[in-house]
Amino acid sequence: MHDLDRVGTRLPYGLAEDGRLAHVSEVASGLACRCRCLRCGERLVARKGTIKVHHFAHHVDRACIGAWETTLHRLAKEIVLEAREILLPDAVAEVDGLRQDVAFATIFAYEAAEAEVDMGGLRPDAVIRGRGRELLLEFHVRHPCGPEKLALLRVRNLPAIEIDLSRVPRHASRAEHAEQVLRGAPRHWLHNAKVAAEEARLRRIAEEQAAVERRRRQRLHGRIADEVAGAWIEPASPGHSGWRIRAIDAGFGGFVGRSVPGAECFAVDAETWQAAFLDHVAISAAGHLVTGDAALRTLQKRQMLKAPFQIRRNWEPELVAHIRERVPGLRPPHEVIADYADWLAERGLLMRVRQGWAAAQTVGWEARPRMEAASESRRRQGGLQDKLDTLLQAAGLPWTDTAGWFDKAVPEFGVAPRVLAEEGGEGFERLMRRLDELERMVQPHASPYEGGLLGLPLEAVRQRRRDEARARQEAARLEREEFARQAAERRRQESGDFVGTLMTRAVALMGQHAGTTWVCDAVSAATGLPLDEGQFALDWQARNRISEAMAGERDRIMATREAERRRLDKEAEAAAVVAGCRSRLEAEVVARFPGQPDWAQMWLRGKHPALGRSPWEHCADDRTLERCRSLLDAALPKGRRR
Repeated sequence: MHDLDRVGTRLPYGLAEDGRLAHVSEVASGLACRCRCLRCGERLVARKGTIKVHHFAHHVDRACIGAWETTLHRLAKEIVLEAREILLPDAVAEVDGLRQDVAFATIFAYEAAEAEVDMGGLRPDAVIRGRGRELLLEFHVRHPCGPEKLALLRVRNLPAIEIDLSRVPRHASRAEHAEQVLRGAPRHWLHNAKVAAEEARLRRIAEEQAAVERRRRQRLHGRIADEVAGAWIEPASPGHSGWRIRAIDAGFGGFVGRSVPGAECFAVDAETWQAAFLDHVAISAAGHLVTGDAALRTLQKRQMLKAPFQIRRNWEPELVAHIRERVPGLRPPHEVIADYADWLAERGLLMRVRQGWAAAQTVGWEARPRMEAASESRRRQGGLQDKLDTLLQAAGLPWTDTAGWFDKAVPEFGVAPRVLAEEGGEGFERLMRRLDELERMVQPHASPYEGGLLGLPLEAVRQRRRDEARARQEAARLEREEFARQAAERRRQESGDFVGTLMTRAVALMGQHAGTTWVCDAVSAATGLPLDEGQFALDWQARNRISEAMAGERDRIMATREAERRRLDKEAEAAAVVAGCRSRLEAEVVARFPGQPDWAQMWLRGKHPALGRSPWEHCADDRTLERCRSLLDAALPKGRRR
């Protein structure tokens, strides 16, 4: 219920005994206020406690609808009658978007004021007069001034303003209420002669502008009609097949290609633009509202409309009617789209939602896996086609019946290649591996593939590869034989060179006879053949063994020679010692037998009884030299002894 109509409304004013409105702050509490309700005349109680805001209430609780409205009207009139100036609002003329300030807000001083003046069919709330002017006041508490009163004010050219008191706070002081009535509350002119004159001038300007605009729009509509008429007869071009394929993949193939009246606005065929619409509504925006304008913008972005319809244009009725004079079947693009969308809704694919349509989220969820599966199938078929083309090109075959091969069952697999590509899986992988093997076979000098040929015309190629393989085998055999011959010749040459070198080293080491004999024995032992034949039959292992044996024999001979050298050196050293001792002994003997060399030689070389041989033979070192010296001393007379 509106605050003005609440039962038991708290009132800030009551009607005093003197006929004036008394503010609750100006009277005694309780019934002592001696005030009545201005609306119903019942006694009021002034409630001025310490908790609730001070107010008047009916002594007997009753419904008093409109009490505050009536009180506020009376209060505003009293305030105006007591005051001598009031704020006038801005005077502004406005016509069809044209605006002109006539006068700014100003304080109007007046000398006299009357309330509820009967002006012959008009009874304004108040009339104020000042400076030779008269101004009517209307107070808007619940209802603003009606159109009949406004028309009468204009006809009689009476200046009037309306003050909006509907939002004036109820529980305020008298001074605050006076401020709202005289200055603060919103106010506007109901009629102002200057404003009316300015509005008439603006209206003439607006009419002139409207006439100019009508002519401009007529020219514009004529140009658009020419463009539409020219484009309307142009046949739609086949759109990109990808849209139709996407619709079929998603399971919407039965919903595209419908003939819709007015579809001549589209630059592409019905299958294409309808598939694009479904792609947007049922897949991309599934679960969301799509309006006709949004769908149209999407198709415009995808360049699917003819030039005059590609522009985002307001297809207002005036424009459509003008164009239909030239193009009878014209329908704005959004209407064509709406017609198609409604058709889809009738078949349960879309739902009508408020100002547009929506597809259930499950529609998009179910469509995406189907599209992915179809895309993978096409990818496999494309890969299979590329593999087949590469194979045939490498084989140099002008075979063009690939479509027939795709749909013909392959004996090795039991189904057609197209079926394998659509299903995927191990069967398709086996087919691709088989094609890889056949592709390797058709390469120059490749090995023949002996498995099935998948129904492809490759038997002649395989026969060539077989012939090439046999030729390669024969060439390889001859090459091996030549290699073996050359290897045998190299081994014979190496063996002969080895024996020659071995013979030279053996002769140098052992002498002609011994060296030749040793080499003959070594070659015969290794080959079982005489030297003339065996010297060319030594393999590398036999040569290594003979080389090792030669090295051992050399080491043995060198060791023997070294031992003999050492023995001879030792004998020479011993002979030198013996010769030295005998030389000293001979010198001493000659010295002991001076002038008697014969005696000296006889003693020196004659057998001595004590030695059992001659001193010369016995003297071999320092010890035997001393022994011989002692025997020499004993043989001399005492006077000649040492």
